[in-house]
Amino acid sequence: MANDIDLDEMKEIIDDFLVEADELLHSLDTNLVKLESKPNDLDLLNEIFRAAHTIKGTSSFLGFEQVTNLTHKMEDILNKLRKAEMVVTPTIMDLLLESLDILKVLISNVHESNFEEIDLTEIIGKLIAVQESQPGAAPATVKAEPVAVLQPKPLSELAGTPITVSEALKSTPQAPPIEAPAASSADVTTGGAKATMKKSAPDGKKPAGDQTIRVDVDRLDSLMNLMGELVLGRNALVQTVGKFVNEDANTQHVEQLNQAAASLNYITTELQMAVMKMRMQPVGKVFSKFPRLVRDLTRDNGKQIELIMSGEETELDKSVIEEIGDPLVHIIRNSCDHGIEMPDARTAKGKPAKGTVALAACQEGSNIVIRIKDDGKGLDVAAIRDKAVERGLATRVEVDKMPDKEVFRYIFEAGLSTAKVVSDVSGRGVGMDVVRTNIEKLNGMIELDSKVDQGTTITIKLPLTLAILQGLLIDSDKEVYILPLSSVVETVKTAQSDVSYINRKPVLRLRDEIIPIINLGQALGRTKSGLVLAEKPYIVVVGLADQKIGINMDRFLGQEEVVIKSLGSYLGTTEGIAGATILGDGRIRLIIDLIGLFNLAKKTA
Repeated sequence: MANDIDLDEMKEIIDDFLVEADELLHSLDTNLVKLESKPNDLDLLNEIFRAAHTIKGTSSFLGFEQVTNLTHKMEDILNKLRKAEMVVTPTIMDLLLESLDILKVLISNVHESNFEEIDLTEIIGKLIAVQESQPGAAPATVKAEPVAVLQPKPLSELAGTPITVSEALKSTPQAPPIEAPAASSADVTTGGAKATMKKSAPDGKKPAGDQTIRVDVDRLDSLMNLMGELVLGRNALVQTVGKFVNEDANTQHVEQLNQAAASLNYITTELQMAVMKMRMQPVGKVFSKFPRLVRDLTRDNGKQIELIMSGEETELDKSVIEEIGDPLVHIIRNSCDHGIEMPDARTAKGKPAKGTVALAACQEGSNIVIRIKDDGKGLDVAAIRDKAVERGLATRVEVDKMPDKEVFRYIFEAGLSTAKVVSDVSGRGVGMDVVRTNIEKLNGMIELDSKVDQGTTITIKLPLTLAILQGLLIDSDKEVYILPLSSVVETVKTAQSDVSYINRKPVLRLRDEIIPIINLGQALGRTKSGLVLAEKPYIVVVGLADQKIGINMDRFLGQEEVVIKSLGSYLGTTEGIAGATILGDGRIRLIIDLIGLFNLAKKTA
């Protein structure tokens, strides 16, 4: 029995170490990049030193020798830097960041219960050599802040029978990696999952009791599913009560029922928002890796680039956070490699030698908007036109007639690149097609705007969450469908004069854009009838990544919050249909899958 207690307590200690280590690695990655631009910031140096010292102390206690040895050598350099016995140089920063990358691998191995040792001879040799190559500088005039690490009690004191770390790790299932985001008022990090509530105590006193609990991610998912069922029940109740009120509004009992339903509606909405926030994480968790990315790129290509970030506190659902990282990496790499010019080229154009890449996030309604803007050379429209013709994506006559905004969309095609030189960063025609694919998965939209020698702006619009969505109900050929409201660009009532035909296919001329029009029933194979504007004068324009289409319909039926339900294995995958939902009247309605709908539109084109 004592062994069971030891295993449980050991696993808890190791899990706590992994959570803390991930948070400290996150801060080291960010602060080391900051240190390069602020080499004399003693507070920053002390913060970096404390993080390394804490990892070293705790890993030593737990017996993770390789982690201890590497952080000890890093700590030696950091200690000399904060005492001004060494000075920050690009070589030292490269070495510290290289050591940090290896440290991340070591911690990742602990996450995965991987006990194979990594050869640290080379990196430790480099760290020792750097210390010896820089003779002592003048002592610092400001005394470095002392660091104290609270050592945990020996394991033998935790329970009756001591147990080794390796035995504990092998005997108990290891928790998956937990990445702790930057400090915020309320965080839920799922994966093994840790829910944290941080409150400031009055008069600087430590709050009583433990403010942290662990919640398994499956429980959060289960809670979200139950919340979805509650939303469906709420919708049905509100609609039914509405019918009673319309039929007999003067009855006292009906009025009381109406008030109770309104109260339930309010509470359900608040509860839904609370449950959704439990899965929310700040987008800063994704943004935090980009200063290091830009720093490494500038070292490789010899450019001067400043990354400006804002809106890191904006929150997104965990599932969206996991998918948005790769697209942003590709976009920022392209901005640095293709967009920002070399310093001499920029000064020749009258620009500052240092270019800027601005990364911003904000919430607009039920969507999150992320903008990436650079002040580089902009997109070469002529080169994109040539490549589009060369690849057979369009004819010369077609691309010459297209407005620039339409031509820009070709950069999202796989294999299309205007780079004259293939580098390690870009130029092989991959990257932007990955961006489009990932944004499509999230039912998001992407817009691109560029001006020569002024720069390029890429705007990504994403839904807050994928579990419960705001839907637009439309009537098409006597069937009700639901479109994700986050993908609806606008609705128009059109006349025959607004519609033109290209290759006998209808298109809508909407300001400076040409948008293909489809009949929803025809695209889904329900009806053979085509576009009849006299009978269906309404068009809803929907967007997916960089594409837009207009859906011809009979009428709009309103907006409703819906929960996506799978069609099940019996019906299988139906192209153009994401799932179904139950509306307030009890009827099952289909939810349109925009990726499938766009594919169907291409087939019928």
